Amino acid sequence: MKKVIKLLIIDDDDFVSASLSDYLINKGFGVRTASNGKDGIMSFEREQPSLVLLDQKLPDMEGVDVCQKILAINPNAKIIFITAYATVQYAVEAMQAGASHYLSKPFELDELSITIDMALKNVQMEGKLRVQDYEREKDRREKKLIGSSEVINRIKEQIELAAGSEATVLLTGETGVGKNVVAIAIHDLQAKRETYLTINCSAIPENLMEAEYFGHEKGVFTGAETRREGIFELSDGGTLVLDEIGDIPMHLQSKLLTALEDKTIRRIGSGRVIPVDVRVIATTNENLEEAIREKRFRQDLYYRLAVLNIHIPPLRDHPEDISEISDYFVKRFCRRPVKIPDSHIRKMMKYPWPGNVRELRNVIERAALLLQGDEIRPADLLLQDSLSSPLEKSSQKTMNIREIIPLEEVKKRHILSALRACSGNKSLTARSLGVSLSTLKRKLREMNIT
Repeated sequence: MKKVIKLLIIDDDDFVSASLSDYLINKGFGVRTASNGKDGIMSFEREQPSLVLLDQKLPDMEGVDVCQKILAINPNAKIIFITAYATVQYAVEAMQAGASHYLSKPFELDELSITIDMALKNVQMEGKLRVQDYEREKDRREKKLIGSSEVINRIKEQIELAAGSEATVLLTGETGVGKNVVAIAIHDLQAKRETYLTINCSAIPENLMEAEYFGHEKGVFTGAETRREGIFELSDGGTLVLDEIGDIPMHLQSKLLTALEDKTIRRIGSGRVIPVDVRVIATTNENLEEAIREKRFRQDLYYRLAVLNIHIPPLRDHPEDISEISDYFVKRFCRRPVKIPDSHIRKMMKYPWPGNVRELRNVIERAALLLQGDEIRPADLLLQDSLSSPLEKSSQKTMNIREIIPLEEVKKRHILSALRACSGNKSLTARSLGVSLSTLKRKLREMNIT
């Protein structure tokens, strides 16, 4: 969905303002006008336009003073000075005040159009720099939903249904099943939505979450040296993926619910309501219904997120797709034509794949690195001595009743082993175990592990 670019004209000449306004509205801009500096500053603070056409001489104040006050509100705004008193001194003052460009009256409309285009390119470039921590264009191009089983075909039908709607979508499933692949597929079928941003809810420190989501004003807390847009504003007109939604703390869930229901946000330190047009897709590997029962997740937020709920089953539930998925990764990672022996495909179809498609991808990539000859042999990398699942391996040995360990003790030992293997890094441990960080922390508390 293409955003309408807001533009403010501050000029005391009514004929100039009206002429420029008509021209720019026909160009597709959303235009506001003001006839003096005070009204112009108030209009800018209310509307937050990307571009300002500013007269250098106003009835109540100098243009350079207006420029400085506007940039104090939003340092990312682009200001184009227009003046009938063109001198080198005025031009230098305008640039020192922070203006982007300087035009002398009278000017041709084509000249104005070129100047505005240059300013917009700067806005777009700076905008891309602000979203680079969230946007993963390379990952998007490489992620595709592969398979032709009944399971995959049903998911493809649900993707088309979701793409034809503006409703929020909740994607559920184990770690590595391809939730982000499904999110990308939904977005790519929506031609009117341009920006695709994703934020990992479990990767942001709790004390920074609100600022990351909703932005903040200058000086509202220590370190807030400039006004900053949050992820919702950066996603305006596009798709926002909230990855691992179950890790959002309770005190922020109500604000997220308001943003979804009202399609508005407020930056920290500001009373101004900002409308946002964002398609939200949330993902989780947690059981949110269980989290609701445990008072860790709001029921009303769950209902708002799960207007459309797509569950992606684990790879072990559709092993018939393993051959096709493997071929896709082989072509991606091998520089020459190779094939996987049928015997390896059969073994891979019997393996439980606890890491799902992500684990299959990693196995194929490692096998490609070790490739010798014209055959790639991924099954050799699955388990050192057997392709049996842990349950199958344990059933091969007769257990004495005295050897039986309580299930909770088994879980505790496994978590402790994982923590030791990850040198005590809880985030890495959670990823390795295929659970969210909040789930791991809860388990540690329940088992009195410090």
